[in-house]
Amino acid sequence: MNTVTKNKNVPLKLIIIGGGYAGLSALITMRKQAPDAEITLIDPRPYHLIITRLHETVCHPLDSIRVPYSLLAKRFNFIHKQQAIQFDEDLIKAWDSNKTIQIGEESLPFDYLLISTGSLPIQSENEPDVYDLNAICQQSFAIILEQFIASKDANEKIINIVGAGPTGIQFAFEMAHVLLACHAKFRLNLIEGSDTLMRAFPVAIGRYIEKRLFEKQITVLKSQFYKGKQGREILLENSHSGDKSALASDLTLLLLGKKPELLLHANSSGQVLLGRKVLMHIFTAGDCSYYDDFGSNLMTSQSALRKGKAAANNIFREAGILHFCLPYMHREIGYLISLGPDDAVGWIGSRNAIISGTLAFKAKEIIEAQYDLLLKGFNSYVV
Repeated sequence: MNTVTKNKNVPLKLIIIGGGYAGLSALITMRKQAPDAEITLIDPRPYHLIITRLHETVCHPLDSIRVPYSLLAKRFNFIHKQQAIQFDEDLIKAWDSNKTIQIGEESLPFDYLLISTGSLPIQSENEPDVYDLNAICQQSFAIILEQFIASKDANEKIINIVGAGPTGIQFAFEMAHVLLACHAKFRLNLIEGSDTLMRAFPVAIGRYIEKRLFEKQITVLKSQFYKGKQGREILLENSHSGDKSALASDLTLLLLGKKPELLLHANSSGQVLLGRKVLMHIFTAGDCSYYDDFGSNLMTSQSALRKGKAAANNIFREAGILHFCLPYMHREIGYLISLGPDDAVGWIGSRNAIISGTLAFKAKEIIEAQYDLLLKGFNSYVV
C-alpha cells in the first residue's frame, strides 16, 4: 500500500517538529512505510547533529558530526522548514483542533503531527572561557582547545569540567588524551554534585571509570555544586555542609545534562495526552515525551530512536484501514561510554553484563556506524 490515508488519491501529510534522533527515526520509518507521504520537518538548525559523538569534536571538526538537512531532504524526500517554534499546551490544542500549524504567514495543514523537540541544557552561562552544551554544539571545540594550548602563558593550565555524567566523562578523557599528546602543562578537574560517580549505572562501571581517571591524572571533586564564575575562578558549594569555595579555572566546560523545555505526556502508543483527552492526530517522541506503561523513557539516543520508530509505525497504522496502534515496549539493551581512544565501558544485553576496554570501544563504534547507515538509508535496527 503506497498511501496510508483512506482516500488512496490523497497522500498523508505529516509534520515533524524537531530533527533529532527521534524526529529523523520517525521520518525515515514513515518514508519507508509510505513512499508518497508529504513530510515536512521543522527545525531551526540547517543540520542534524550526531550528539552521541559530540566528545569527538575535541579532536575532530564539528562538521564531522553535522549532517545538512538539505542532504537528508534529497535522500528521504521531505521539506525542511528552518524555523524555531515556541508552543505550549494551549497551542497544541489549537493545532489539534485546526490540524494546521502557522509559521509566519504560512499555514501548514497536516493529517498527523509528531512533536520531537528534544531537550535543552539544564544550565547555561554566558561567561568568558565557559562553554556550555549549546556553545560546544555550535563552535568547533577542537579549535578552542588548540588555541588554549597554544596560548603564551607558560603556567600550568587549569581546566574544569562541571558535570560528571556520560558527556562530561567522555569529554574529560578526550581532552586528557590531546593535552598529554601535546605535552601541555595542565590540571584537569571533573566536578560532580553527588557523592558517587555514575550512581545510576552498575557499580562496576563507576569503579572502572574512576580507575581510568586516576591513570589519566584527572582529579574528581565530588559533592560540589557549581554556583557560577567570578573572574578567573569558579564558585562551588559543598552539597552536604553548604561550605563555599573557589577554584581557579582557565577553561570551564559546563555539562550538567539536559531537560525538556516542555515534557509531553503520551499514551503507550505515543499519542499526546492533555488532561484526560487523547489527541488522536498528535504524537510525541524523544526526550520531550513520557510514554505510559512499560517502554523506556530514559533520555538516551536509543530510546529516542525507538520511540520515533514506534510513533511512525503507529501513525501509519492509525491512518490506514485497520485504524489501530501498538504499545511502545522497548527496553534499553545496553549503554556504552567512551573513555578516549581504544577504551570504553558499559553494559550490553543485561546490566550485569559489563564490558570494558577495547571490546567495549569496538562495540560502541559498531553502534555509531549503525546510526550512520540509518542516515544513509540502510536500516539495520532489528529491535
